[in-house]
Amino acid sequence: PFSLRINTTLLQSLAAIIMRKNGVHLAIVYLLHTTTNAFLTPATKSRIVKLSVSVERELEDDNQELRQPRAIRRKARPKKIPLIAVLGRPNVGKSALVNRIAGTQSGGAIVADESGITRDRTYRPAEFLGERFQVVDTGGLVFDDLESDHLFSKEIREQAMVAIEEAAAVILVCDGMAGMTAMDDQLAEFLRKGVNRNLPITVAVNKCESAKTGDVQAAEFWSLGLGNPFPVSAIHGVGVAELLENVFEEIVKKGTAAGGFGSKVKELKAAQRAAKGEYDEDEDDEDLAFYKEYNFMRDDVKERLEKAKAAFNDLGELEEEEINVAIIGRPNVGKSSLLNAIFGSQRAIVSEIAGTTRDSIDAVMERPAYDYTDENGMLQHQKATVYKFIDTAGIRRKNKVEFGPEFFMVNRALRAIRRADVALLVLDATQGIAEQDRILAQKIADDGRACVVLCNKWDAVVNKDSSTYDKSVKYFRAELPQIRWAPILFISAQTGQRVQKIYETVDAAVKAHRRRISTSILNEVLRDAVSWQPPPAKRNGSQAKIYYCNQVSTRPPTIVVFVNDPSLVSDNYKRYLDRKFRESIDGFDASPIRWIFRGKRVREIDRDTRGNMNGDPGDGGRGSNYPFPHAS
Repeated sequence: PFSLRINTTLLQSLAAIIMRKNGVHLAIVYLLHTTTNAFLTPATKSRIVKLSVSVERELEDDNQELRQPRAIRRKARPKKIPLIAVLGRPNVGKSALVNRIAGTQSGGAIVADESGITRDRTYRPAEFLGERFQVVDTGGLVFDDLESDHLFSKEIREQAMVAIEEAAAVILVCDGMAGMTAMDDQLAEFLRKGVNRNLPITVAVNKCESAKTGDVQAAEFWSLGLGNPFPVSAIHGVGVAELLENVFEEIVKKGTAAGGFGSKVKELKAAQRAAKGEYDEDEDDEDLAFYKEYNFMRDDVKERLEKAKAAFNDLGELEEEEINVAIIGRPNVGKSSLLNAIFGSQRAIVSEIAGTTRDSIDAVMERPAYDYTDENGMLQHQKATVYKFIDTAGIRRKNKVEFGPEFFMVNRALRAIRRADVALLVLDATQGIAEQDRILAQKIADDGRACVVLCNKWDAVVNKDSSTYDKSVKYFRAELPQIRWAPILFISAQTGQRVQKIYETVDAAVKAHRRRISTSILNEVLRDAVSWQPPPAKRNGSQAKIYYCNQVSTRPPTIVVFVNDPSLVSDNYKRYLDRKFRESIDGFDASPIRWIFRGKRVREIDRDTRGNMNGDPGDGGRGSNYPFPHAS
């Protein structure tokens, strides 16, 4: 009897609100569909049907989120922590300045007297005047590839451009000893015209060790048109504080960082002036402390001063625990390609030339927190997981490594193994196992790191059939007995085949690396192993007697076994115990088990394991017949 016009957009908005009401949304959408059936056009009817189906699917997706973890993504840098990019032509001291700012003179970026050492961009955390920030080191920029003898000039420029896009400020480093060059002029012109005009740019004239001649050396760089050049010495630290103060002022002035950055010192000075304003301006710090102790300061001024001082001890929110994952392997097996496949972009420079990667490169990924339903139907919360992948330089045989940049490259790689939770040993599936692979596997096992073996370039293996996988697993197990417990993945960094399975395997490895087993279960397995195969006897008839064991630590799981004489336990029997424990107890895959055998006499064992320490006088508390010390 009356006309009714339905707005499809209104229906969609209504359904978007209703779809979160589980159990009611379908009935209401169906009601809207049936009651308005006579007044809707065929096109509108089909839209409502599609809308109801999409609502139902979206609810199903919402329920799936309770059962599945969220996708892994790159970890975004906190907005309160700005990034400062360090740029410059080759061999002007950029890496030395980064080490000075970050306080990593020992173990930081590799520094040498030759150009082209730094290729990829590397990030270092730093702190100055109570403010946290990050500084990124880049390779030497050269715009004319014909004049440069460097192999990766184009790739280095791409890495530097990424650093500039992420940065809140830029420091252009020049060489004060060599003076201004045409390359410096080209870089300055590029930063003036080709970069966002709102980005603060500060010129640092390095290698100005003398405080008297430093200003004279830096005066030449006024012609770059980038403002006041600051004479600094990255090696001695001269002028670095003044440089950073100016960078902070420019960041605050142009607002390229989050609000509140660089305000701690200003707020403290303002609070101190307000506190002194209550009294004479000539009051010294001792009088100010005296007034504060006896509460002669106004409450609001006192609270402001205390808050300003406490801001320097406040490091912000606690960061999530990072799972350090080191990518280890000999040169040219695809480590940097794997890092790029994990990161999803050109994080590291890749080429067919062995030794392309010089320094250790970090790539941080994150799995956001999510809720899930366990086996008992209870809703559980999983915290965010942060993965820090560390790409390292290829490690060659020790006798081929000469003292110089490669020596420090290898040291950084070995250090990455020691600070990692999980080591990804990358192998070349097309070449098989080399002696250097065995050495690296032994190094991982000796350092007690969890390990995952990645056989890269699986797509390049020819003539594959149904038995190729089993034969390959058997081959790698036989050739790497040092890490026979490590899981094996056959991947392709170039095509991305099975790359996403690395996260699942790393999670299982971390869980095994931190696993703790109760003492009762350990001793039960130990008794079964000893009963099945007792320790072998020596030629003189001496034989090891195993009493008991317990786990004393994790990362890696460490088990202490008490025996009568540790020298009677052979290496073969230790490997037998390791194998029996892994067969009997699940969850030790991908992690080594560290065994410690300690000698203990039978009397000490009885003293430690007796249950009643207070017995009758004369029996020593154990029922023995020798006199008790205080027996009459």
